[in-house]
Amino acid sequence: MAQQQAGPPVVAVFNHKGGVAKTTTACNVAVCLAACGLRTLLVDLDAQGNATASFGHLPLPSLGTIDVMAGRMALAAATLDTPFPGLTLLPATTGLRMAELELGGDDHATRRLDEQLAEPGTGAAYDVVVIDCPPSFGMVTLNALLAASAVLIPTRPDPFAHEGLANTWYEVRRLCQEANTALGVAGILLTMTEADGAIADGARAIRAEFGEQVYATEIATDPRVGEAAQLSMPVTVLDPDGVAGLAYVEATGELLRRLARREGAPAELPENWLSDTLNTLRDWRGGQLALRRVPGGERGWVGSPREIGPEPPPRHSPVVAEPPVGGGMIGRQWLAAAFAAGLLTGGAAMFAALQLGWL
Repeated sequence: MAQQQAGPPVVAVFNHKGGVAKTTTACNVAVCLAACGLRTLLVDLDAQGNATASFGHLPLPSLGTIDVMAGRMALAAATLDTPFPGLTLLPATTGLRMAELELGGDDHATRRLDEQLAEPGTGAAYDVVVIDCPPSFGMVTLNALLAASAVLIPTRPDPFAHEGLANTWYEVRRLCQEANTALGVAGILLTMTEADGAIADGARAIRAEFGEQVYATEIATDPRVGEAAQLSMPVTVLDPDGVAGLAYVEATGELLRRLARREGAPAELPENWLSDTLNTLRDWRGGQLALRRVPGGERGWVGSPREIGPEPPPRHSPVVAEPPVGGGMIGRQWLAAAFAAGLLTGGAAMFAALQLGWL
């Protein structure tokens, strides 16, 4: 039974079930941690690379997490900067799609990420690490959970996701007993919630079953999350005061309190942490050159007029060439002459055909 090595707190964002806003949660929590002033490393272990793309890295880089886990590269050499001070990214690569095959024959592969994060240089460089895990439980996820000190489980409160939550909870508890005794649960975060209906009933059922393991904060369904994905940025930067943006900031506060309690530290955050974090996120939003006028609605405008520039033409509007100045009369005269010539030519041809007996 292995004990996790020393290093910064490592939070693995994991759920067996896909489609529960796992990557969205990992990205936004990481950004909020950085906005709180913590030096944060976000590790993208999902082969889809959505966390990497969320920070503008498309196509995916050629070097990243698979190279670290395979022992080809040190973690520090594979990281990338992000537009947000204090947040560093260890990106996904296309090679992650074959990671299970590549790592399957390496008995030591499951511990490489753990060892790299526990290196003195890494421990000194970051205050906290967030890992975006794939939804499947394989060699890649095992790397994350053996390196982690806590698991944050996002889940949508519908029947299928509820079953995935139960399976995830069981796997995490089993792994804690058998392989990583330092691993704990950093809580369950309800995502894509609704005020009433079956989703609200599912949320109440999860709260009744898991009690205080469930965060008080819920991430309600918000169209701004989709808009943020289109702009390759977290919703906490695009709209920090919106429904989902503000909820992710508050959920990050709950995460910090839970991590502090696990380490025996005071769980209370500084008095002005929420307002300071929001102000930082607002500053980051204002500084993003990617913010433009988004077609399709009044709420699409974000940023200052200086950043927007001139209004672009409609995307699919036909291009009509304008006639040269003063050329209208010449054009009409040319058309009249061409029409008269056509009549004369047609008449001459008909006369010749009559003479030859063709008509």
